[in-house]
Amino acid sequence: MILRTKYKQRKGLDIFGKYAEYYDILYQDKDYFAEALFVSGLIKKNCRKASHIRVLDLACGTGLHAVELAKMGYEVDASDMSGKMINVAKENARLGKVKITYHQESFQTAEKINKKFDVVISMFSAINYLTSHGDLLRSLKNIYGLLENGGIFIFDFWSGNAVIEGFAPVRIKRMSRGTSSILRYSKNTIDRLKHLVHVRFNFMFFNKNKLVSEFAENHICRYFFIREMEDCLNISGFKVIHKCPFMSPNKSISCNDWNATFVAKKSSIQNYSNTIP
Repeated sequence: MILRTKYKQRKGLDIFGKYAEYYDILYQDKDYFAEALFVSGLIKKNCRKASHIRVLDLACGTGLHAVELAKMGYEVDASDMSGKMINVAKENARLGKVKITYHQESFQTAEKINKKFDVVISMFSAINYLTSHGDLLRSLKNIYGLLENGGIFIFDFWSGNAVIEGFAPVRIKRMSRGTSSILRYSKNTIDRLKHLVHVRFNFMFFNKNKLVSEFAENHICRYFFIREMEDCLNISGFKVIHKCPFMSPNKSISCNDWNATFVAKKSSIQNYSNTIP
C-alpha cells in the first residue's frame, strides 16, 4: 500500500510528521559527533562557566547532537515543535544511555520552557525556518529570556551570498540501512526578493527494493545575509562574539560559505516595542 501525505509549512502543523520516521536513515552520513565537538569547542572558548554547563538544543530534531553533547558531560535539555521528532529523540537518548530533558516547543513558543541555560544551540540551519521578521525577533527574544546573564547562543544558518550563487533547482539523495532505503527528490525554487527558498520534497521508501510508501512535504526556508543577521541579534540584546564557517572555527566567513556559524552573547536589555508586531 502506498501512503500519500502532504505537509504545508504553516502555524501549528507538524511539517516533519512523516519525515521523522525516515530522518535518521537519510542523514546517517552526517557526523553528529564531529559537529557536537565543533559546538563544544565554541562553548569552551566563549562560555563564562567551565563546568556544570546547562545547554538547550532548540529545534533538536531527532536529538543526535544533544546525545553527543550529553555524552561529553553537558547537562542537556532539548526541544522541538514536532512531537514525532521528539519521540525519535527520546529513543536515541535511550540507546545512547544519556539523560536528556525534552520539551515540545518551537522557537516561537520556547518561553514556555521556563528554565535558564548557559548555552542555547540550534543546529542544521533550523533558524532558516523562521521566514518572517516578526517570528525571527520573537524567537530571539525567547532565546534571550532562556539564557543566564552572559549566556551564549550558538547557531548556524544559510548565508545569502552563497545560496544565490550556488542555488540548485533539483537535488536527489538516496540512503540505505539494512534492507530499507529512502529516495528524496527535492525540487527547489528561489524568491530573491523575499529571500526565501521553497522546497518540495518527494520521498519514496523501499524495503527489499519494493516501494512501501510515497509522500511529499513542502518546506519554506529563509536565507540571511551576514550583516542582516548581525543587526537582528544586536537589536535583540545580543553581541556577536564569534563568526566562522560551519565546522571551521578558525576561519573567516567568505561569500562562498553556505553555512555560517555565529556565537552571540546575551549582553543588554532589549526594547521590542517597535520591532515585534
